[in-house]
Amino acid sequence: MINETMRSAIQEALGAHNGDDLIRGVKSVLMYEIAALDPSVKIENTGYFNHTFVPDLVMTWGEGARKQERDVFLRFSLRAASVGRDVQALAQGSPVLLALKGGEDSDDISHVRRELADAGEVLVTDVPALDEIRSSEALSSPLESAGVAELTPRDRSPLLNLVRNSVMRGGRGLLTTETAHELRGQARGRTRETEISELQEFGTTVRSLFRGDMATRLERAAQLMQMGLTGDVSLIEQSHMVDASENDLIRGRLSESELRVMLPYLLRRNDITGDPRYWRHLGSMVTLEMLESISGDLQGIDLTRLVEPNKDSWLALRAALSYNVEPSGSEEENPVRRWEIRARMLNLIMGQYRVMVTADRRRIRTREDNPPARWADIEECLQPFHLTGVTLDGLVRRVQVTGENQADVYRDVQSITASIRDDFHVPRVEIAASEHEGAPRVSADFSTWAATSDNGVSVEKLTQIATKVLGYRFEMSSD
Repeated sequence: MINETMRSAIQEALGAHNGDDLIRGVKSVLMYEIAALDPSVKIENTGYFNHTFVPDLVMTWGEGARKQERDVFLRFSLRAASVGRDVQALAQGSPVLLALKGGEDSDDISHVRRELADAGEVLVTDVPALDEIRSSEALSSPLESAGVAELTPRDRSPLLNLVRNSVMRGGRGLLTTETAHELRGQARGRTRETEISELQEFGTTVRSLFRGDMATRLERAAQLMQMGLTGDVSLIEQSHMVDASENDLIRGRLSESELRVMLPYLLRRNDITGDPRYWRHLGSMVTLEMLESISGDLQGIDLTRLVEPNKDSWLALRAALSYNVEPSGSEEENPVRRWEIRARMLNLIMGQYRVMVTADRRRIRTREDNPPARWADIEECLQPFHLTGVTLDGLVRRVQVTGENQADVYRDVQSITASIRDDFHVPRVEIAASEHEGAPRVSADFSTWAATSDNGVSVEKLTQIATKVLGYRFEMSSD
């Protein structure tokens, strides 16, 4: 079945001589194909077939209070659905009416369109149209594929993947093969110029073909691509002017499926703007936890354009300094800094060193054999930070110095080291993330080269502590 089109598989199933075999074959094909279109849905076979008001299949997705469902009614053709007036009769439940055969004439299509005008959010489509959507990753004609050895990032438009994942859950109106082909063209222009203009057309098309939230999400994806290609970040400000009901979507979080599709694509394209305002806007829709959840899709991709403008707003719980066992640059004094994903975590690569940053403290495993620091060696590098605690380990005693005022902590440490005869070392220090009252505390441990907090601290702050404090001996810069 994998190498067959949906249409040919359905035709083969409809050729069964036994009625039970025909029904079983048709439903097996459709359940497989719907799951291929949208892996997030679960599909239930109701045991009915071509029934007037009982669905053939039921799709469900989401969890708990967010769980949703949509019925799928099978018909042999659009003509059969039209003659039976199924569109209007079933409209209240906003189902999918799926014709097993295509090739309808213009009169049938016109009749269905008239019924859909008063049918709310019903989706009427057929197997050939879904076939067109399903195969949208491929080049659309032998002429396009001639002489093309490999698809470029632009050929793999993420909008096609998002449409494919969304059509059965969020589609509405009449989706024909012609409309599906039009969507493909709008989502993947042949040149940069046509790509930009067709992205605008794509937004208009999805408004008529998709329901509420789904249409808004697809429009937002097209808007992100359009901004990236044109560098026109004024669109970010325009997103403030949308309806209040849509503002949370336009400026809210990307879903995991959207993130998996959009982010690798945008980062791989060299012609996407480097304007930090664009990447800051994109980063506002993402969290570090979300990046870690799709880490497998980001392997080998340079994330620097995305991370640098967002490192002060993304929150993490732990950072650890380590040697880079896979140095990618020369041994120059100021190696190029690069952010990437390694071991399912965000990594700052700096020549022979790296800093691992994570929102899940369990992911970083550290060694505990690094030497403690001496106060005289780290006193100066701690000055830019708000120091709230120092642990002093001597040969015969341990002293814990804490305080809300950094000057008091410095004064107490200096008094202790000057008045007590002992060889004090510093295994760890505690640093407040800011000078504000109640700011999260970060424990910087010199034996493990790890900086850890119980509450979220910015990626930038944890990276600075890892490089400037824990890496005091290596003269690294986190700027």
